[in-house]
Amino acid sequence: LEKFGRYVMNDIPMRLIRLSDMSLVSRDDVREHFRGSVIKEALYNPLYHVRYAILSHRWLLHGEPTYEEMKAGTATGPGYEKLKRFCERARECRLEFAWSDTCCIDKSSNSEVDQSIRSMFRWYKNSAICIVHLAQSETIEDIMDDEWTTRGWTLQELLAPDKIKFFNEDWMPMTDSRNDKSYSKTDIMEFLERATGIPHDNLFRFSPGPHKVDTRMAWAARRETTRAEDLAYSLMGIFNVSMQIAYGEGGESAFCRLIEAIVQCGDPSVLNWRGDPANHRTSRAIPRSPQSFLGRRELKLDGVHLEMTMTNLGLRVPLVMFPL
Repeated sequence: LEKFGRYVMNDIPMRLIRLSDMSLVSRDDVREHFRGSVIKEALYNPLYHVRYAILSHRWLLHGEPTYEEMKAGTATGPGYEKLKRFCERARECRLEFAWSDTCCIDKSSNSEVDQSIRSMFRWYKNSAICIVHLAQSETIEDIMDDEWTTRGWTLQELLAPDKIKFFNEDWMPMTDSRNDKSYSKTDIMEFLERATGIPHDNLFRFSPGPHKVDTRMAWAARRETTRAEDLAYSLMGIFNVSMQIAYGEGGESAFCRLIEAIVQCGDPSVLNWRGDPANHRTSRAIPRSPQSFLGRRELKLDGVHLEMTMTNLGLRVPLVMFPL
């Protein structure tokens, strides 16, 4: 029970939609729901016991259901209709809970927003299935022009889950497979690779961490976010680093802090960029955005590690000098 309790209170979303009545429930409610069916054995893994669906989609300009509306039972409109279709698909997967970023986060609470953003990659990773709604696609070929492939947050929503199912604009499944993340180069995997620039192997199984920074930054270079800071915040899970959320600091400032966190991990590929540096307080070695990693040199840096440190004088990197 201890392993189960730790998992529920730390590794799933703070709030879920109970599919039986479309109400919002807390982690405490989820813990009570599953407690009686916990298997007391050494190999027990709560990941396969506490199961929920998670939504990936392109937000509407207006009309997405809010936490307050869901709590009051007053949610209506096109966003709520989309949520209901998502929940229908989740029930078809024989799941009892689901999560959506529109209504499961109390956005009036800065601390909850901060914790949610820092935990987002893990929540998508731990989901039983990620249900993707492509609102601009009818066929697999349409993925190439769907805005979902160009948004900042959907990058981690594509990479993190082990199981993904794509639905088109009419909420019809886009393939006959139970899991569209396939080891084989299926049609949908090939179109995803072409649309995102991410190699098939990384689409199928992605390991987060502060390595191959230049390559991974290039994946995000042509993506956009509504709020400038989110371009940096949406990459924290991909590089497995954490930093405080501070909306209002500006996109370049947020990206500088992301690079500072990555630099401490020692992968030199973080320095493989080109163009003008960011307006950083101490260093001109900090890039301005993921776009700085486009057109970079192809360097083989696997296994190379540098003890890099940000100081009040700039970036400190030890060098070995040999006599001529």
